[in-house]
Amino acid sequence: MTMRVAKTVCDPGRLPGSKNRLQLCLLFCLALVISGLVPATSHAHPISVSQENVYVKRDKVLISMQIYVEDLYFFQKLEPDEQNIVSQAKIKKAIEQHKQFLLDRLQVRDINGERLQGKVVSVDDSSVKPEGVAMSDLMQFTLVFELEFPLKTPPEFLTFSQELVDSSAGFPALVQFNLKQEGSETPYAVSMKPREPQTIRFNWDHPPLAPDASEADWQKWLKDRREETLGITSYGTIYSFLYIEDFEVRHEILIPLATLESFFTLDKKDPDFLSVAEQEASRDKIAEYFAKANPIEIDGITVKPVISRLDFYGLDFKDFAKPAEKKRVSVANARVGIILTYSTKGTPDTVKVTWDMFNRSVWSVESVCFAFDESFRPVFSKLERNSEFQWNNPGRKVSLDVNPVAVTLQPRPLWTIPVVSGLGFLLCVMMCLSQVRRKNSRKRTLTVAGVVFLVSLLCLPLAQVSFASPLQPVPEISGEKAEVVFKTLHKNIYRSFDYHTDSDVFDALAKSAEGSFLETLYRQINQSLKMQEQGGAISRVTDVNWESIELQPRPGPEVEGSLDERSFAVKATWTVAGTVEHWGHIHTRTNKYEGIFFLEPVDGVWKLTGMELLDEERLPFKTRLREVKVETPVEETPVETSEPAPSKKTADKSSP
Repeated sequence: MTMRVAKTVCDPGRLPGSKNRLQLCLLFCLALVISGLVPATSHAHPISVSQENVYVKRDKVLISMQIYVEDLYFFQKLEPDEQNIVSQAKIKKAIEQHKQFLLDRLQVRDINGERLQGKVVSVDDSSVKPEGVAMSDLMQFTLVFELEFPLKTPPEFLTFSQELVDSSAGFPALVQFNLKQEGSETPYAVSMKPREPQTIRFNWDHPPLAPDASEADWQKWLKDRREETLGITSYGTIYSFLYIEDFEVRHEILIPLATLESFFTLDKKDPDFLSVAEQEASRDKIAEYFAKANPIEIDGITVKPVISRLDFYGLDFKDFAKPAEKKRVSVANARVGIILTYSTKGTPDTVKVTWDMFNRSVWSVESVCFAFDESFRPVFSKLERNSEFQWNNPGRKVSLDVNPVAVTLQPRPLWTIPVVSGLGFLLCVMMCLSQVRRKNSRKRTLTVAGVVFLVSLLCLPLAQVSFASPLQPVPEISGEKAEVVFKTLHKNIYRSFDYHTDSDVFDALAKSAEGSFLETLYRQINQSLKMQEQGGAISRVTDVNWESIELQPRPGPEVEGSLDERSFAVKATWTVAGTVEHWGHIHTRTNKYEGIFFLEPVDGVWKLTGMELLDEERLPFKTRLREVKVETPVEETPVETSEPAPSKKTADKSSP
């Protein structure tokens, strides 16, 4: 890729001296022409290239800025005499002017984006002779400016940027940026362009290892750094995470605010900061842009996304799955996180992503795709004309397996007594017996008894009382069978929450729960799945484990829904693990419960009809990185890291 070549040849360690500087300029100009940034026939000024060596200590930042006298000609408008010679006096005067110029244009910012105030402590101009410098030799003489920026505390983050030329300038200004941290000899090197900030994180307890450290030590150091930052190790890179799930496709994009403003400008009073009110005012503009950018086709149809999250993050924010704190952010080092959600009816057959966010600042984007148990690393590149990634379903279909459990335990036969008719028949018998000794009123009594008998016959279907046959034992479910039934229904309850809409969740729950308990169960489990550590996000249940299940004595009549004598209760202790996954890392919350569940046959299937929660315990919250299992060739260079970088050999083996 042309820009990668340009970055490689710009390594000051490979091109020392003015001859190689000319080669650098020519190569970079060629890269610009090939890339289409500058027309091949352009007559722009030569490229200005300077070298900035930075040494970061706990109490100050030391910058050694090496420039050529030619830079004074460009920036301070040096004028030669009749012999085309620039006098030493004019050069010294320009040096004094250039001190403030460098303090203004070489910017160092803290974690909050505030500029550090520095001073020029010395200038080495020993290369300039008393007779001055000929115009043809301006690139043969160097000047070294030493700048110092005091620090109150050892910094965790510093952001460096350069604006040596204005945006309207006809020629670019490159700075070969080299940084070392106190306590480490491993440098961070990058070719820094105007208005493209470089943010670097410093770990003072574990600084970068020595260049000759072992491969194993480097891998451990890199792994520790990734875990500390939850995998987001670069502060000037666009991160793209694509999640393909049964009912949803998500595209999560983390983009530096400075990069976002290379696509469109946000309204702000202070060019260096975006206030909370300005962030709120810009939401619609950002959402509207991303709703159209990077289109996604699901099963051949372009689906319109829903913006489910849009936040502004400062450098001190690590867990992007949480809602961001409302505060002013720096344009130089803030990032915008946006989550676009695409609903599906089930498991999609194909998902096609087209990345179209390219410009002069964004030439390629390395993405990560998580499709169930598969992982991919698509690279979108403008130069390589590769802007599409398509996932094809290998045959997976959604299967939630929320099925009812049939009742096989047979009830006792029922005996039915017609209460009204029985009382009528008894009255008839008593009336007849009473007339045995009374001969005078026998006819009238028998007539009344006949009427009562007829009425009793008519009342046979009314007021009947049914009860189980006392001649057979009460049916009791075995402990083993009770455990199987309970586990199935209990697991069904949690699987129901894999559906995305409330109506679908209720329909699935209704297969395992009954009556008023259904709504109570929905509220309780929905609340238990919320991760307060993740701003109340609903977790997805990944595992249900039962520590113990004990069959309890038969529920009494005071328990609602326990009228069927086959009903039973179990006392269970179980754990539920739920996860929330965003930005390439997984948050896991495990809760432990103890409770008594009541189960009853309803329309031929077992249903949960009540619960008494005895205890609830939240186990430690865990966060881990999602591993990319499918390896694809991805070239990485020290230029793309955000900490003082290891050697090229080691950096190539690190994950994005």
